[in-house]
Amino acid sequence: MRQRVDRALMDVGIYEYKKHAPHRLSGGQKQRVAIAGIIAMRPRCIVLDEPTAMLDPRGRREVMDTIKKLNREYGITIVLITHYMDEAAQCDRIVVMDSGKVIFDDTPKKVFSHVRELKTVGLDVPQTSELIYEFLKEGYNLPKDVLTEDECIKAITTLFRRKGIRPVKPEESASEQTLPSENTQESV
Repeated sequence: MRQRVDRALMDVGIYEYKKHAPHRLSGGQKQRVAIAGIIAMRPRCIVLDEPTAMLDPRGRREVMDTIKKLNREYGITIVLITHYMDEAAQCDRIVVMDSGKVIFDDTPKKVFSHVRELKTVGLDVPQTSELIYEFLKEGYNLPKDVLTEDECIKAITTLFRRKGIRPVKPEESASEQTLPSENTQESV
């Protein structure tokens, strides 16, 4: 049992704190202790209900990194219940429920391309999905399934190039930008 506990503490990255009193640990460290307690039992599946809800950004990142490691390196299936859409966006599959009924069950890209519908049921979306949605509402031709920051930058950069808008260098003022004429309309 001691070997399993030590291994579990190493797996979640808190072995060096094993002799610390629990009240001296951060929220993220306490969550990882709880996860270590679970994985010491070697489960095939773990259900986590809002494990990052009361954590600061660093603690949230530490817990999410631990969850991804358990899935990637040990093949443990993680069922993550969360209201943080940036966490949901990191998953392989998202199931969205409303009033006990499944309304979406798909990949993050596909689920978050339904911004209006998600907002209708009171859910937020990742900032990238929100930004693309706003461009689409204005009639700009962009892919709906943009999810990561890199994908968002690429999509908007491509749009700007098509419209003849060049990047602004820090030394240039905004008034010196080359903008397309007001009559230019992007087709949907």
